[in-house]
This record gives sequence, structure tokens and C-alpha cells, in this order.
Amino acid sequence: MPALSASTRPLVWTLALLSTVSYGALYYAQPLLAVAAEHALGWSRVQTGLAFTLALLVTAFIAPVVGRALDARGGRTLLSGGAFLGALALLTLALTSSYPLFITGWLLGGVAMSLTFYEAVFTVLGQQVQGAARTRATLTITLIAGLASTIFVPLTTALLEGGGPRVALVSLAALLLGVGALTWRVLPDGGAGTPRGERPPFRPDARLVRLTVAFTLARVVTVGVGLQLAPLLLAAGYAPALAASLTGLAGLAALPGRALVVPLLARLGPLPLTVFLLAQLALSALLLRCTGARTMVVTGIIAFGLASGALTLARAELLAQHHTPQDFGAANGWMARLVNLAQALTPLGVGLLFTWTGGYGGSLLLMTGLGGGAALTLLGAARGSARPQATTVKTRG
Repeated sequence: MPALSASTRPLVWTLALLSTVSYGALYYAQPLLAVAAEHALGWSRVQTGLAFTLALLVTAFIAPVVGRALDARGGRTLLSGGAFLGALALLTLALTSSYPLFITGWLLGGVAMSLTFYEAVFTVLGQQVQGAARTRATLTITLIAGLASTIFVPLTTALLEGGGPRVALVSLAALLLGVGALTWRVLPDGGAGTPRGERPPFRPDARLVRLTVAFTLARVVTVGVGLQLAPLLLAAGYAPALAASLTGLAGLAALPGRALVVPLLARLGPLPLTVFLLAQLALSALLLRCTGARTMVVTGIIAFGLASGALTLARAELLAQHHTPQDFGAANGWMARLVNLAQALTPLGVGLLFTWTGGYGGSLLLMTGLGGGAALTLLGAARGSARPQATTVKTRG
């Protein structure tokens, strides 16, 4: 784990805890909560899936507004308010038997996600910590929050088995309330330094557009492959226990992928490293088509996990490289709208593709092409990219 200075440690660990609890309670617990709602209230998978899709769409569409607000006001009120709003969303779900109110609960959850997930957390972190210290802090947050599914899937399962959906939802809401209170206590007040009325309208430059296209395509690949990995292995004849273990291996590989980013940034620089990771993502999707060769499948799964984990940090580093703390939130929010929109719509897209083709081969070829397209989008910018930035990452802080 990277060393953190005494002055930044409370901030970083609070942001890490906020990310972990928010992702765990509002994202990774959702499939389990959906099944529980279907059993308790008689709703269909289409109904529960629609509610969560709408939540993700809300997260995507309000991302630019959240980014600009974070630039202007800082994170204390907004991030703690996001945790409180997430708690309210879960309490709404716990107390309702009406489908419109169920939808309302998840719409509130979508707003909460936009205020507590990585985009918001990295914006606030960048306002308070700069240089190599920010890179180390980002790694710390993502390593801890990367355990959200590991913690919250069994926790939610235990809560559902022990007390049912209402107990589970109220318990998760209580965790969000607690982390919201901690966030309010620890985070400093105020924004990045420019009064709101003096901020010019944010206009993305060509570089941000290219980054956004590349990371949007990458998000389609990571979500598309992640959703299909277990069904693909089962359809290929893998035993259920082996399929589950190999699927879990992809998530496990994301952690060393993130840990390797810091030394690779110092050697390669953010842009060339990102091009390499995107190409690795494309190659991993191609390897997964070879289901008859177990060695190639395992290699593809590990490569996929390493790349998808590392891209989280690479994205933050690339944005921080060319945007100041005063406009990082606006740039990150502008990018997040398209990236999160792709995340919300990809499940529907891959589902339709499977229905039309009757298999996973065509989808994996598409994922390979999209990953390659993402790498090519940044390849031109990577040629002649400033290697001095690698020195900067190594010496600042």
C-alpha cells in the first residue's frame, strides 16, 4: 500500500470508505436486492432491471452538472449529501410496495451514485492533493474500493437471509448515513478557488474529446465482457464452480493491475500506457473466444482484469495531466456523461446481440474491435507524447 502523509491520510481514507460503501450498497448489492424485491413483491426481472437502468441513466446525464458544482463548491456538502441521499433511496425501497415509488427510490439512488462514485471522489481529491501524492492517494482509494463487491455481496446475502429485504435495505442505509457523517466531518469546506459566478463556460478541447471516445469504447468492452464471462464459460461446458472461480479471477486481477500503474506511469507516461492497456483489453476479448483452449481463456481473463483495473487510474491521471483542480470536475463530468451512458446501455446491447446471433462469438469480436478502436483513438496523440510527464510523476510531491 502506498505511503500517505499524515496530513492527507484522514482525507484519503474517508474518500476510500465513502467509495467502498457507496459502490457496495448502491451498485454491487443491486442484483441481490432486485431478486429479493421480485420474490417479495412479485415484480419481474424486467421491472427491477428497468429501475436500475434508469438510475444509471440519471448518473450519466447529471454528471456534468455534478462536476461543475464540485469545482465551485468543493466536496464536503455534495459528497456527504450524496451518501445521505443514497441512504434515503434505500429507505424508500425498504418502505415501498408501489412500483412507481420503487422507481423513485432508484432515481434517487442514481443521483447519489453521481455524488459518491469515482468521478466525484477523484475531483475532490484533486482539489486537495497534487502531484505524486495525488497519484498515490488515487491508487489507495481504488485498491480499497476495489474490495466493495468482495465485502458487500456476502454482506448483503447475509442480511437478506437473516432478516429479509427490509432489514437488508435499512442496514445498508445505516452504513451510508454513517459514512456520510464521517465525510462531512473530515472533508474541508469550499471549492477549488474560483467563485462560481466568475467561471467561464466549460468547452472540451480536442484532446478531451479523444479521451472521452476512447474511454467510452473501453467501458463498453469492460461491461460487455464482464456481463458475458460467466454465461460464456457455462455455455462452453465449464463446470459451474470453475466458471464462477474464473469469473472471480477477473475481479481479483484488477487489484494488481491498479498497483502496477504507478511504476508504469513513471516509465511510460500516462498516454502511452493507456494505449497499451486499451490494446490489452482488445486482445483479452479475442482470447476469450478460444474457449476450447483453457490456457488461453485464463490468460485472457487475467489480461482483462489487469487492464480494466489499471484503466481506472490511467483515466484519472490523464485528466489531471491537462486540467487544473479548478476545472477538473467539469472535464471529468463531461467525460463521465458519455462513459456512464455507455455503461447503462451496454447490457441491453449485448443482450440484443446474443438474441440475434444465438452465441457469444460475434459479441466478443465486437468487443475486440471496440477495444482496438479505443487504442487507435489515442495512438495518434501518444506519438510524440511528452515523456517529461513521466519524470514529473516521479519527482513531484
